[in-house]
Amino acid sequence: MNKKIYLLTTIALFGLTVCSAQELEQTASIKGKPILTVFADYKAGLKNANDISGFNLNRAFVGYEALLPKGLSAKVILNVETYTTENGKTKFGTYLKNAQINWQKNTFSIALGLINLYQFSVQENIWGHRYIAKSFQEEYEFAYCEDIGIAANYEFSHNLSVDIALTNGEGRKFKNEDNKYRYGAGITWKPTKNLLLRGYGDIYNHKTRVEIEHPLKDQYSLALFMGYTHRLFSIGVEFNKSYNHQFSPNMNLTGYSVYSTILLHQSWQWYGRFDLLKSSHDVGKQQEENATIVGIDYKPMSYIRLSPNFQSIKTKGQVRKNYLLVSIEFKI
Repeated sequence: MNKKIYLLTTIALFGLTVCSAQELEQTASIKGKPILTVFADYKAGLKNANDISGFNLNRAFVGYEALLPKGLSAKVILNVETYTTENGKTKFGTYLKNAQINWQKNTFSIALGLINLYQFSVQENIWGHRYIAKSFQEEYEFAYCEDIGIAANYEFSHNLSVDIALTNGEGRKFKNEDNKYRYGAGITWKPTKNLLLRGYGDIYNHKTRVEIEHPLKDQYSLALFMGYTHRLFSIGVEFNKSYNHQFSPNMNLTGYSVYSTILLHQSWQWYGRFDLLKSSHDVGKQQEENATIVGIDYKPMSYIRLSPNFQSIKTKGQVRKNYLLVSIEFKI
């Protein structure tokens, strides 16, 4: 009897040891990293805008990304940003920026949930100064950088990839309850080591609402991009078109953006950008705008960037407004 008890005890302890080892192995294989990004600046208006000045905390990303076995990962990020109320006051708003699950197998990847979209991520990377200004499509509301839905990307080779997305089309702050969707597809091609070409298009079903004066139409978007990167400089050129913008018939917006970065020193860069927004409809002409940004980017350490910069904005029917800024990015 004692031998049997001893044998059963040994087997049980061995089983517990194996199970514990498996649990530790599974736990150890789950790695992760915190996400923390802060954009801030000091802004001072000149001449026509000299009534504007002060320190601004534009936004802060706080979150965590878990790296799971077999190509799985999950990411949750909260975004805190400033916004202007109807009475002109500035307040902080907090919302969920990302809550997504990713899976990658070789050259295929897919994301589900409140996800980052591919539609202008290439342009944003070439621009490279998101903490100073949003890229064109996001700035002028041609597209959202996040939305609720599903997106996939496949690399046929190192030089060619395609991406597709099915989303609500209403951005990160709204859920879809009107049975309307945004269907998008893009292709990215690198004919040479330094040159990158991208084309993207989507269809967005019009929202369901009472049509009193004018019928609504589906919105169509087109984005073409050419980027060239070199060890010493980079340049990007964008063409963006939004047909029936915000479902308004014949209100087409056309946008151009050109930007460049030149390496001055290991930690110093010069950059410049010019945006032009045009409208084919009288209602949309009040949105017409051209903007110029020039500045110096200084990176004293891996997680901090500083930039004194000048921004000039001219909106249709308004006087030009000029600003001096010192922008900062903290990112880990």
